[in-house]
Amino acid sequence: MTSTIRKLDRHTIDSIAAGEVIERPASVVKELIDNALDAGASVIRLRIERGGIRLISCEDDGRGMSPEDALMAIESHATSKLVTTDDFFELKTLGFRGEALPSIAAVSKLELRTRTRDAAEGIRVVVEGGQLVFSGPCGLSPGTIVTCRDLFYNTPARYKFLKSDAAEAGAVADLTGKMALTRPDVSFRLDRDQERREVLYTPGNNDLLSAIYAVFGPDVAEAMVPVRGEVSPVRVSGFVATPDAARHNRSRQIFIVNGRVIQSGTLRAAADEASKTWFMRGRFPQLVLHLSIPGNLVDINVHPQKLEMRFWDERTVFRAAYQAIRAAFEKGSHFIEVDLTSTHRTSETAEKPTQRSLERLADATTGLTDDKGASLIREDIAGFTDGKGVLLIEKDGAELAGNESVSLVRQDTTSPATPPDESIDSKIVATISDKSEALSSMSNSALTAVRQDGEALFQQSQFPTYDIARSTSIAPVFNNHHGDDTVQSSEVHSLLKARFIGVLFQTYILLDDNESLILIDQHAAHERVLYEELLQRREENQHGRSSGQMLLVPIRVHVTQKEMSFLTEEEEHFRSLGFEYEPFGGQSVVVRSVPAGSRFNNISLDPAAALRAALDCLENAHKTGNTVEDTEILHLVACKAAVKANDRLSEKEIRLLLERLTTLTNPYHCPHGRPVAVKLSKSEVEKLFGRIV
Repeated sequence: MTSTIRKLDRHTIDSIAAGEVIERPASVVKELIDNALDAGASVIRLRIERGGIRLISCEDDGRGMSPEDALMAIESHATSKLVTTDDFFELKTLGFRGEALPSIAAVSKLELRTRTRDAAEGIRVVVEGGQLVFSGPCGLSPGTIVTCRDLFYNTPARYKFLKSDAAEAGAVADLTGKMALTRPDVSFRLDRDQERREVLYTPGNNDLLSAIYAVFGPDVAEAMVPVRGEVSPVRVSGFVATPDAARHNRSRQIFIVNGRVIQSGTLRAAADEASKTWFMRGRFPQLVLHLSIPGNLVDINVHPQKLEMRFWDERTVFRAAYQAIRAAFEKGSHFIEVDLTSTHRTSETAEKPTQRSLERLADATTGLTDDKGASLIREDIAGFTDGKGVLLIEKDGAELAGNESVSLVRQDTTSPATPPDESIDSKIVATISDKSEALSSMSNSALTAVRQDGEALFQQSQFPTYDIARSTSIAPVFNNHHGDDTVQSSEVHSLLKARFIGVLFQTYILLDDNESLILIDQHAAHERVLYEELLQRREENQHGRSSGQMLLVPIRVHVTQKEMSFLTEEEEHFRSLGFEYEPFGGQSVVVRSVPAGSRFNNISLDPAAALRAALDCLENAHKTGNTVEDTEILHLVACKAAVKANDRLSEKEIRLLLERLTTLTNPYHCPHGRPVAVKLSKSEVEKLFGRIV
């Protein structure tokens, strides 16, 4: 009987091993960058063609290799980075398995050129499909150049799973950007295709913010605030973006532990928890977080591509990241400032009549030419404006004079909703006196028709409306008050000195601080105040004090039998949150206490709604097997208890709300992450009325 178990040949073994490490061009780039950084490179230049499928080239100025080491490096499991398993716990290098170059060489045509600084010449090694083809001396500057051609040329089964050239190039660029963020002291450059189009460049000036600017762009860099913290033995540093720069996914959450980009559920959970009550649901902070942990307290050898890491104490790592991110939010937040510089009018009701008036004016003067036979109206129609897009029409039909002008419409000069008619050259500015002689030959009927259009325009036009775009950043990236507690405190306490104007739409409190108009969402503000008070009372309850507020008149709440069972099982949990209740026959309970918080005379908490919100939250978590934080329940309770839109507050109650708001660590966002207040500066208002440009 023939055996069904047989030993694989070397080519198959190498292909399987390579498959664990090399999945796509980005995998090759990662291994080459790891080797370059381990070699002490200060400059790394990368070039790819066809997304890295045709060509990947990595050049560095590191230590290089001797001829003997270069030949040994292409052998499987040959490495200079560890000798025994004990070395795993003291690793300070990115690579350690000795499988990068052999794995790449097994599925491509690899060329290695390298030279040490004290060598007179370098060595060139060529390997195709895992077989050594050539080795010999070559001329080369100190450092290493690795060129990988025709990836997966000998493994068509893997080749067919590659994505488009553009997709693979994008993956390489994304990977290179992340690696650049691990080492801001190293200059990275990535060029694409034969034209060598520069895709990425970092200066290598050891400034993480400069690297973020290069990788993610100026908008993200400007929104970043510094992160610093330590829970021994874990040190945390980096940057996190303010809530205005939130994203709908976690793709820009970069966690770097001991110089290595990793995927960590622990760190992801810490970022999510720290951003709660600052970010809206479904929004995530952008961040680049560096963690330094002693090597003997982590294990990196748990994933073929070293993308995961095992921590000796996940709670300590979680706490260090959570506290550092949370502190950054508390120090780096400010009220959102409205930016109107890029606004445009959304109403087109005034522009259409204006266009018709201009066309009619032109039609009325058809045939009116200068001594060269050129039209005085069609080509220079914008000359009948005051230089700001305001059409000047004579007042009584007898004479046109600049001092007696009537403004038909203020043309949008910033970003018109629709492009102007090509027949109108809006850049030409001329005075009315230059055209008065030509216009004198116009018939009274023509002028009357134009004037009628103008009068109709006045009757039809409305006040201009604007799209107010929120500023892309809360605090400028190079502003000196990053994390400045004094600036933050003064901004918050300015609310108490601001003059109360009124309430807009029975929802938004209006304040004037002489420099800006401040709009405060009364629901978001009260929700934030209640949430902070509920948290504080819950902490007091943990020290033996009740966090509930007894009701003068107990409230009866009807529940299902299933809900009754759940309320009975979780009674202690509900009590810790401030709820006290007891069965009241059949399928109902009597609520005697609810979580305590600020109330207003004419606004009362609905105990039934608050209990149901907490009940639904815990029940849903119980069904799905997930755990739910008490803070999430308090979010819901605060939301139910807070004043709503159209609830009327007296000025005294508004002042009380503002006083309590200024005592909070985070007065800028409601527990769901929505902004509490926005500021409209005096200069922005003046821009609306054309006082400044």
